[in-house]
Amino acid sequence: MRDWSHLVPGWALFLIFLTLFVGIAVLGALLLHGRARRTFRAEPKWLSFITHTIMITGTFYALLLALTAFSAYGTYTQAGLAVATEAADLSALYRTVSKHPEPARTQLQGLLHAHVDFMVDEAWPAYQRGLSADGELKAENNVHEVLLTFNPESTKDGQLNSLALAELEKWSEARQLRYTYTTAALPTTLWFALLFGALIVILLSCLIPTRTRRALMILVCAVAAMISLLLFVVEGIDEPFRGSMIVSVDPYLKAGETFS
Repeated sequence: MRDWSHLVPGWALFLIFLTLFVGIAVLGALLLHGRARRTFRAEPKWLSFITHTIMITGTFYALLLALTAFSAYGTYTQAGLAVATEAADLSALYRTVSKHPEPARTQLQGLLHAHVDFMVDEAWPAYQRGLSADGELKAENNVHEVLLTFNPESTKDGQLNSLALAELEKWSEARQLRYTYTTAALPTTLWFALLFGALIVILLSCLIPTRTRRALMILVCAVAAMISLLLFVVEGIDEPFRGSMIVSVDPYLKAGETFS
């Protein structure tokens, strides 16, 4: 969603959605109750027309909202998997370089330790602010340079260095894949369609010809509350590294705990 949605906590954003849409529902019920009958009474079968229109509009909007939610959740889960894969590849690289002779071993271990600290302390907070994390490539380039300049003194050391380079390549690919999710977000046009569609569905619901205004308010407020809840969930997982339910940095923390 837009940047303003990240300036408030998740619970506050839900209250904003709920207040906005329920307020529209209450206002619509007050203004439109009974007007549908007076407006369309000259039209034969007007009640069937209104009911049919509400059903079609509601169905299309529910389909759009459901598909958007599934798409956003799919991106969210893939982002979490990418983080876990990157952390696992980093751990595998650490175990491999830990078999190198000194001083390369200590140098490589220090670089990987520093990278984990950077990701936890600097990168994740930067992603939450919608910024790129300068220096993310630093550890990868430094490790690559150390491995390329390493001079093996035995066949075993050479094979170990080749394995470390292969592990570094896997980690690099996982890092690049994970990084693509830091800017993943639903298009603005789609958010406009979701919000404008919610308004249409709520106002059309206000045309339901109930006997009392109270009954109409209950119905439309229930519709508005459900729409608010679903839009809040979509917003929370829309941007995996910025929403109110961001992808956890725990895989990196656990990877760092395994470094010894």
